[in-house]
Amino acid sequence: MQTTVELDASNRIVLSRELRQAAGIPRRQKLIVSATPGRIVLELEPNTSGRIIKRGKLKIWTGDVPVTPIDQAVEQSRHYTR
Repeated sequence: MQTTVELDASNRIVLSRELRQAAGIPRRQKLIVSATPGRIVLELEPNTSGRIIKRGKLKIWTGDVPVTPIDQAVEQSRHYTR
């Protein structure tokens, strides 16, 4: 998706709901912003609000589940390397 946004009177950028949904950005998500001449890049901040605990033979993540679509998450786990 490609769109044009305009700075408001306070020089802020507002991302529309459609643009956030197309990028997979949930509400109130913190973003990492980097800038180079002529370009601003927004990236999702990694989810580090949880930890891995062991319950029996299983290891369980206690934090929020990432908003990655299930098919993309499965594909990433198939190609995961340490």
